[in-house]
Amino acid sequence: MQKIVIITSGQPSANPRAVKEATLLFQKGYKVTFIYCPISPWVDEFDKNLFKEFTGIRWISVGYHPEKNKIGFLYARVRKKYFSFVAPLLCNRFDANIKATVLFAQELANEAQKHKANLYIGHNLGAIAATYKAANKHEARAAFDAEDFHRGEIKAPLNAIIISIENTYFPLMNYCTVASPLIGQAYQQLFPSQIFTVINNVFSVKYLKKSSAHKESNSLSLFWFSQFIGVNRGIETVLQAINECNELDIKLHLLGNVQTGYKNQLLSILYDKEKLVFIEPLPLSDIFNTAAKYDVGLATEVPDTANRNFCLTNKIFTYLLAGNALVLSNTQAQSNFVEKYEGVGLLYQSGNSKALAELLKNLYHNKALLNNMKANAANLAKTTLNWETEGELFVNVVKMAILRK
Repeated sequence: MQKIVIITSGQPSANPRAVKEATLLFQKGYKVTFIYCPISPWVDEFDKNLFKEFTGIRWISVGYHPEKNKIGFLYARVRKKYFSFVAPLLCNRFDANIKATVLFAQELANEAQKHKANLYIGHNLGAIAATYKAANKHEARAAFDAEDFHRGEIKAPLNAIIISIENTYFPLMNYCTVASPLIGQAYQQLFPSQIFTVINNVFSVKYLKKSSAHKESNSLSLFWFSQFIGVNRGIETVLQAINECNELDIKLHLLGNVQTGYKNQLLSILYDKEKLVFIEPLPLSDIFNTAAKYDVGLATEVPDTANRNFCLTNKIFTYLLAGNALVLSNTQAQSNFVEKYEGVGLLYQSGNSKALAELLKNLYHNKALLNNMKANAANLAKTTLNWETEGELFVNVVKMAILRK
């Protein structure tokens, strides 16, 4: 039986993309080990349920839990801080750049090398060194999944360490997968000899919800979700647009972790506080059911970095399965998406609340348009943008990597 080790610097339930890969490979007959770091206590319970469902996968936690081992976690933070200071002086010797980037770089590398496998797949840039070291030790294949355009997540010169990590390890990978066409194009220009395959952030059709027509003419419900609700995500623009439509019954529902201060800040924007509803974090499987309750799924990315301009988040593909009409900010990636898949979404200029307000008014009054978009979204997820289709592409990439000498 061929063995695959998946390595991530985060937790499984906080990285649905890695979990999708692990569970699919397990179902295809591979022996899968999943090595992760316990840095997100809010998903601990979600992880427990995941582990119970997939007992055939070996789930291995490395590092120190921030609540169960506070002293160890503090030590890891101090260690990371130290390497952030010395990394520029060491010029990436002793993997200082990785150690300055991720809390448990050493623990990931040490654990990964204990497990002999045919292929090692790294998720999150902090896992790429561990992935290569394990593959090199066992003369196996190494791969990396770039869910983001990492060197484009922050602005220069702060991203110098990230650039150094990518320049060091990307050429050493046997293949790389990316989460959007534009991320793939950007990396392909930087590393022309590398293989980059687009694997969209889609989900299984088992989550598909029957699209329900909106019959009421006097309301419009909006939905947005993320692991964390925070600044520079375009939420303020949505609230300002709702103010522009204050005479209409338009409500925004936000799902995710949010700090009290920011929650109050968002509420302070609205004329009518009842038009904003907060929802506690949910396991992935429940998000589709929740999203299906609403009319419109929002992807409000602010293109203030190259990554935000290039990415296609899992929000979009979740909304499709939930039968939501899409309202997207006009990042380059989202603009390309709406152009390619007509009839499922509308664009507004990022930061332009008046333009968004006009768009929302149109959907509020034109229920035929809204219902047509909802039906088109569900059909697109059912026929094309789903994990059943994209997963086969991923498995083929894995097979070719293992067979390639």
